[in-house]
Amino acid sequence: MSDLLIFVVVIATLILGHELGHFLVARLGKVRVDEFGLGFPPRLLTLFSAGGTRFTLNAIPLGGFVRPSGEDDPSVPGGLAAATKRVRIAVLLAGPAANVLLAFLAFVAAFKFAAPDFDRTLISAIAPDSPAEAAGLLPGDLIVSVDGLPVTGYPTLQQAIAERLGTSVALGIDRQGQALRIDLVPRSEPPEGQGPLGILTGNPRRQTTWGESIGYGAQSIAFQVNELIHLPSRLLRQEVSPDQARLSGLKGMYDMLAWAGEIDRSAERPFLTLNLVGVISLGLALANLLPIPALDGGRLLFVAFEAVTRRRISPRYEGLAHAIGFALLLALMLYVNLQDFLNPISLPR
Repeated sequence: MSDLLIFVVVIATLILGHELGHFLVARLGKVRVDEFGLGFPPRLLTLFSAGGTRFTLNAIPLGGFVRPSGEDDPSVPGGLAAATKRVRIAVLLAGPAANVLLAFLAFVAAFKFAAPDFDRTLISAIAPDSPAEAAGLLPGDLIVSVDGLPVTGYPTLQQAIAERLGTSVALGIDRQGQALRIDLVPRSEPPEGQGPLGILTGNPRRQTTWGESIGYGAQSIAFQVNELIHLPSRLLRQEVSPDQARLSGLKGMYDMLAWAGEIDRSAERPFLTLNLVGVISLGLALANLLPIPALDGGRLLFVAFEAVTRRRISPRYEGLAHAIGFALLLALMLYVNLQDFLNPISLPR
């Protein structure tokens, strides 16, 4: 599957999941939904209609939306604004909650089906005309030791080889269960883009139980949420550069997924890709909870104001706030996507 197709499937799934969360909870709360849209208007076509809801495809491929009846007008019977505060809160939280669930599932899948064993080092590729090729090393070989010293991960291999440049070393190799000794001389001045041995290393897949994978998934959610919450303060303390914390648009996300896919293909497992899907989904959840009009968090702010003051802001002014917020949000999204082309994100190679 091409990187572009993977990207389209991932983004469509995350958007669809978010909007489906809103849609299902709205229907459960007896709130009518007029439209379920993929992309932002103008509308291109109506895909189909079901249960009083029009499912549409729209021209601007930067997101999606669910349009409940009476979204800002409490005088519309069966509409969102006419529902109880509890129902409105549940509907607004359902989209971000769906993205958190999708992130959790992506993390669990990564650790269940593609978890790397960082304690073991695998040769995933060999450069032509290199010491590794001349010595007979093969992709799939596990490097067990260097001159009898155990290799417990890539850092120990890197250090052991760096201390033996230009001298003969004996590598202990596990080749499909067969123990081998292979002698070779690490190069002091390897060609650009290659290391002393001329190998590309990875890690074999590690077997995990469902319980372990679910635990790792929960830990990943907690870690990413903590990182995102503390990002502003880390920026102020200059612990993170602005380039590292910049927003990414569609091209930026595509570049990251393509980069992860390239590494995953060499390792023959989608560990990085699944983790990146989880990070993107969680980022969408938290971004939508920001207290900005037109976002779920902005609408929750109006409900919170109503709960505290026991009075409702005029539907006219609330609708105007969300319209202005949407216009500013669209402008920001266009700016972020433009920056992805003018100043592409830097990825390790």
